[in-house]
Amino acid sequence: MTERTIPVDAFGPIAIDLMMNAGSIRVAVDSALKQARVVLKTEATSGPSADAIRGTAVSLTGQNLTLRVPDVAGGMGGSTTIRRGGYTMTFSGGNGVQIVGGNVYVSGHGGGKVFVNGREVTATGPAGDAVTPITAEIHLPAGSVALVRTHTADTVIKGELARLEYDGTSGSLAADRVGDLDVTVTSGSVIVNDVTGELDANLTSGNLGIGAYSGTDARLNLTSGNVRMAATAQAAGRLTVSATSGCARITGAGHLNVRRRVTSGYVQVS
Repeated sequence: MTERTIPVDAFGPIAIDLMMNAGSIRVAVDSALKQARVVLKTEATSGPSADAIRGTAVSLTGQNLTLRVPDVAGGMGGSTTIRRGGYTMTFSGGNGVQIVGGNVYVSGHGGGKVFVNGREVTATGPAGDAVTPITAEIHLPAGSVALVRTHTADTVIKGELARLEYDGTSGSLAADRVGDLDVTVTSGSVIVNDVTGELDANLTSGNLGIGAYSGTDARLNLTSGNVRMAATAQAAGRLTVSATSGCARITGAGHLNVRRRVTSGYVQVS
């Protein structure tokens, strides 16, 4: 295993800006924590994933922490991910993959390779280093804010963030509780249990679910996206919904100032 602990020489809440295109992102907000902590890890001891961890750029200015995890050579950049019934298949580069009768056939420029649990199992070459998933484990003091930009990473946030900005493509986000939420989703999925501040969501073929919204201003812009949201009695102010071939179902919002614009979409506010 390769593991890198990134020191954060700042006390109290921080603003973290993370760019990590693939892998897993785990954020935990702890009210008892005085100083943030970041750990990057992967199962491989060498190879492209280990090199990416070592090559991660880190910058700390005051309470602002910036992390840039390099794309892994041969990794998942420009990929297509299909999720069905708890299984995930990701296609990236090459010419094609076929699964016939339990056999896997790979064709690509100069031939393909097959890896099982990070080890090459092709008949024409010895075992070699492969891309293994990178995990970012981030521990933040209460009151912290986060900006997360990713392509396919699976992001989970435990605890409460004061603000979250999320930009994902074919990735997934699950969060407990957020103050202000600003999300841009393309073919991805976002589920947040509670939003207590301003909400700004832009979806293109993505899905957004909010269990309880109690903020003061919500703007939802959908293009072939889907939104399910429940407003609470504490919610106030304006709710603006724009849908183009999208679908939005919002409950508990009858007391809000609702504005809607629909083009070949469906918006239900009750």
